[in-house]
Amino acid sequence: MSKVAKEFMKDTLNQLIKLQEIDSRLLEINELKGDLPVKVEEQEIEVTQYAEENTVKTERIQEIDQECRKRSSDIDDYSAKLGKYRDQLYLVTSNKEYDALNTEIDHMKQTISGSETVLLELEEEKIQLEELLKSNSNKIETIGEALKKNKEELESALSETDSEEKKLLKSRKNSISKIDKRYFNTYERIRSARDGVAMISITRKACGSCYSQLPQQTLIEIKQNDRMFNCAICGTFLFWDGAED
Repeated sequence: MSKVAKEFMKDTLNQLIKLQEIDSRLLEINELKGDLPVKVEEQEIEVTQYAEENTVKTERIQEIDQECRKRSSDIDDYSAKLGKYRDQLYLVTSNKEYDALNTEIDHMKQTISGSETVLLELEEEKIQLEELLKSNSNKIETIGEALKKNKEELESALSETDSEEKKLLKSRKNSISKIDKRYFNTYERIRSARDGVAMISITRKACGSCYSQLPQQTLIEIKQNDRMFNCAICGTFLFWDGAED
């Protein structure tokens, strides 16, 4: 390998090592946040869903109230007509008129009965909706309290690491710009498959990731830190951090 090629590979290796350090710290920062970001998002969605559901139920209750008023008014009108029909029974002079009035009276009774049935159904629906509204409101209050607490904890965690995270992301972008795209793509693929670790130092004559033993000649070459080596078992990029001789 030419001197220029060695320098290129050495620089690539160093940039990848630096990138791994950045990514490892970013992982630590995310672990400090824990599952709070996910919890906060889920709780916000829940509160929104219950609130939207309550809006729909409230609108339905308003519709029921309006319909109940109309039904009650209709029942009053029908009852008044029924009273008039009954009064007229005493005034008829023929069987034909008597039968016609009785038909109207029966029809009016059925109409009133039907409206009363609908009215009862509407009132039952309203009671159920009001119970659901109350239940949803209680859930909103409970979830809201937990959401407030989780937001405060998340904001506290972010305030401690936000500045560092921004600097790390900026450094990461800078490092990526200096790495050959082929090696960066391989790095990302390995990192994705190996829980965020694509670069690992050899330790005790073995891969620091899967701990498979390495040939002596390979160890010697890796310690030069001027070439790219992948573990034959797990595929992780290997280098030497100088911690062991």
